[in-house]
Amino acid sequence: MAKMQEFVDYLKTTKVDKKEADYAVYWVECFGKFCRGRELNPWEPNALRVFSDNLSCREDPWKVKLATKAIRHYFYWRRQTDPTVPRPESLASGTGGMATRDMLLQKLMEIMRVQRKSYRTEQAYSSWVDRYLKFHQEGDFDAQDVTDFLTYLAVEKGVAASTQNQAFNALVYFFRFVLEIELGDLSQTIRSAKKEKLPVVFTRDEIKRLLACMEGVPLLMVRLIYGGGLRHSEAYRLRIKDIDRDRLCLTIHSGKGDKDREVPLGASILPILDEHLKNIEVLYEKDRANDLAGCYLPHALEKKWPNAGKEWKWFWLFPSNSLSQDPRSELVRRHHVPPSFLSVPFRQALGKAGITKQATIHTLRHSFATHILEDGYDI
Repeated sequence: MAKMQEFVDYLKTTKVDKKEADYAVYWVECFGKFCRGRELNPWEPNALRVFSDNLSCREDPWKVKLATKAIRHYFYWRRQTDPTVPRPESLASGTGGMATRDMLLQKLMEIMRVQRKSYRTEQAYSSWVDRYLKFHQEGDFDAQDVTDFLTYLAVEKGVAASTQNQAFNALVYFFRFVLEIELGDLSQTIRSAKKEKLPVVFTRDEIKRLLACMEGVPLLMVRLIYGGGLRHSEAYRLRIKDIDRDRLCLTIHSGKGDKDREVPLGASILPILDEHLKNIEVLYEKDRANDLAGCYLPHALEKKWPNAGKEWKWFWLFPSNSLSQDPRSELVRRHHVPPSFLSVPFRQALGKAGITKQATIHTLRHSFATHILEDGYDI
């Protein structure tokens, strides 16, 4: 291994925070010992994959993510400073042709899986990189090429600033971890205009009218979202184990920024929640009787606890009525309701309640924050 102090000095020039940099040397050394013990070539892509899979069996997902990120930083630094270190073979032959594009997208997907990116991030990043590769003409990948693509999105496609930023983040990730190239200066990129919008907020009376026009599972979801200030995606990803009746709270796992938090659960909702649990227990028992694969478990938990997904506590609070194929494992299992599940009944309720505001389900979260601030709580 190269001098670790030089690697630490390199990390100081990146956006890696100090705590992460302190652990980076440890993880690189662990990887080196692992490869020597298994007689693996550390520069082969498969070596890092084997190491991360092994690590995930005994360490928390956040540690696996930290370790793989540190090792990839080390790979990049060594390849820039040591000409004897081999570059990835799949990129050595240039970028012409469909086959190479497929290989790049496949490598991108492998790296995202190693780093435990969410499924939606995988979809978004893969889509943007695919569009960029179709836009890219013959020649080297460089910052100017990315600038041209981002400018094309702003000028010709007229995308919103948030959309352009998502494309930018996807390409930075692609260049850094797949192509192992730092983009550098992109200051000449024409940026999409960012509009400052005030959030739409319901009044308390509008919330009451909205709830009065809903029923069943959609009503329960809306009450949980408003009552706890949940994001839409956080609501349909809830599991039975996330409910704490004694402390009257819900635990939200891996929210925005991969953070966990607790939110309030109103005592008045418990009778409705209990009735809902009785209804979905029928689905759970049906799945167990049919010996279906258990619910999807995040990160490496499925390998660590193979049968945990079949336990009641891991069952979805809002399970889908139909089965589906897991896009990663290809197993047929029961997933949670799709993101569109609440959209139609929510829009219908807005109409029945006579609410003409340009509202979305996320408006409930804004309303929750506004109302507790009005009540004098520290948000």
